[in-house]
Amino acid sequence: MSETLEDAWQRILAMKNSEADQRKLIEVKAAMAEGLIGREPSSAAKRFSKAEALRLHKQLADRQRESKLAELVANTPSNYILADTIDKLAKMADDIRASDLIAFDLETFGKDGGALDPWKGEIAGFSVTTQRANYYVPIAHVEETDLNAYMTFDVIGMVASALMASKIVMHNAPFDCKWFYVKYGVNLIDSLHADTRIMAMSLDENRSHRLKDLLTDWLKEPSDNFDELFPNTQFNEVPLDVALVYAAGDTEKTLKLYEWISKWYDSRPDLREIKRLFYDVEMPVARQFIWSDIRGIKFDSEGALALDEKLAKEEAELQSKIYETIGKEINLNSPAQVSEVLFEELKLTDLGNGSTNQRFLNRIKGEHKAVELLLEYKEIGKLRSSFTQKLPREVKSDGRIHPWHNTWGAATGRFTCSDPNTQQIPAKRPEVRHLFLANGNDRILVSMDYSQIELRVLAHMANEKVLIDAFEHGRDIHSTTAALISNGKYSYEDIETEKDTDGHECQKLRKRAKIVNFGIVYGMGAGKLADTLEVSKAEAQKIIDDYFRGYPGIKRYMDEQHRLVEKQGFVTDIFGRKRRLHDDIKASKKDRWRLFSAQRQAGNFPIQASAGSILKKAVVDLQAVLPKYDTHIILQVHDELNFDCPRDISREALHEIRAVLENAVKLHVPVRCDIEIYPYKWAEKIDEKEWFSDERNPVN
Repeated sequence: MSETLEDAWQRILAMKNSEADQRKLIEVKAAMAEGLIGREPSSAAKRFSKAEALRLHKQLADRQRESKLAELVANTPSNYILADTIDKLAKMADDIRASDLIAFDLETFGKDGGALDPWKGEIAGFSVTTQRANYYVPIAHVEETDLNAYMTFDVIGMVASALMASKIVMHNAPFDCKWFYVKYGVNLIDSLHADTRIMAMSLDENRSHRLKDLLTDWLKEPSDNFDELFPNTQFNEVPLDVALVYAAGDTEKTLKLYEWISKWYDSRPDLREIKRLFYDVEMPVARQFIWSDIRGIKFDSEGALALDEKLAKEEAELQSKIYETIGKEINLNSPAQVSEVLFEELKLTDLGNGSTNQRFLNRIKGEHKAVELLLEYKEIGKLRSSFTQKLPREVKSDGRIHPWHNTWGAATGRFTCSDPNTQQIPAKRPEVRHLFLANGNDRILVSMDYSQIELRVLAHMANEKVLIDAFEHGRDIHSTTAALISNGKYSYEDIETEKDTDGHECQKLRKRAKIVNFGIVYGMGAGKLADTLEVSKAEAQKIIDDYFRGYPGIKRYMDEQHRLVEKQGFVTDIFGRKRRLHDDIKASKKDRWRLFSAQRQAGNFPIQASAGSILKKAVVDLQAVLPKYDTHIILQVHDELNFDCPRDISREALHEIRAVLENAVKLHVPVRCDIEIYPYKWAEKIDEKEWFSDERNPVN
């Protein structure tokens, strides 16, 4: 008996389909039932298959898309204006000047990622929402307008001064600001009033912050994604009547989103505190790092090529040594082949069901020389793929790398960075950092790094007397902890005396103490600490217990944070920044690990977030100081800021900048920053006293 269509659907829908495929299949089934779509004639005699159903979904989507676009154009609001003539541009400029607040958004295009890169791609047009109307200005569409008779810079010039004099709201503002500045030299950065992406992050750090998702979820205004409306289409190819309703709709809704969040900000005391954080700290920091990214940092592409060749030789030598050690040649980049050799042939301890993850290999590297060599081989391979081969491709036409700092990229409020991620340039292989150069013969790089800021914040928040006393008297914190977890075997003075003596137990204790100090800050449990220290879980737990016994204030603080998050579902940092963990707390009744995760984050977040907030506050305070010395922030790396300074900057100027960082926030302990001077290359430092000696720099 042949299979009926209904039987086929039961079979197909019962398969292990992805969530996306299942949704598509259900849509096709419904459309077929309504007679909107039928089987492919060429497949009608064959058994109905999932592949055919998914092909039918593409046809259905094409029909729905055409219908949707026609509906959008037909329902274009009367206050949506295509600014395709000089007269309309002039009217738009007048409306911008008459508005207290406007919204702005760009539409870009370009091949091979160019639509996301202002140094490679092009601007199709831009939209502006004023208090009177919603405009779209076509700049480089395939469909021509009267504006094509004018130079692009003349068109931009018609509205540039009005835009720069206004207060602007954008969503993901760094994108639009960078494009407009790089392409046209128009400064919208200083006009930027609010970024609704950051505003949304401040209200809920746990969700998607894409404009379309926020509009659907918060404003209950479903919004169409570009890829769904225009698959395989560059925006400059979109018909102008469609481009108008799509682009102007984005800015109109961005302004609505801004107003919606603003009402929430004013609704409760805790949210008013977050509002102050947003306007007083987050927005100035966001504007600063748009400028930082535009400025960029010079990169040595030839040096990267030479370093890659050197690393390739190291990699080949390690490969040969591994082959010699295991007695055969295998594909070292194949986890399956490496696992077979290590655990089946060499019978090494298998801690992860055959996994060759670095975490497991580190714990057994003492069992066989091949493991240590393999770890070195993997490290070299990562250096090559992530840096020496990749970084040169990030260099723009000006010879500089222009990273993208996301100033609130992590749930903790910390920075993230991409394209490239300069936070990941390894300090322990300084030759990679040496590829980043001072921006000219008359410039130098200067780093200012907060010293143990997280531990200082921990001492402050926990009001831990032992830690506070150690910081106040300038004692080494890791030596202090080492003496504490030695159970009286060694004093602080013993640790300090022997900490640099190779092989001495005091040296090992201090290294262990350093891991424990920062591990506690990051909420590290006994299992993770055991892996890191390469000890048993019981030993790791004893170390943690000894730590808390010696620092009772920290134990009280952690316990209080655990109670707090269970009670209210969130914790805050010293600026009122929130970490919302309600879902984990609710789920903990069924999943205890969710509770443990929430408790770990409750202890960790206020320390991490406060340390990051202190750096951000310093960035804000620096705005009044850096212009005096022609100095610019160019990179943020964890607790460190890197500056592009004139070569003749004075010691007093650097000390004034450092003082701003150290005095951004007052804690129960002194805050300290270290200065490092790099005359030519990042991380290739010269001693401050030597740099400012009369013999070397008579100008000083």
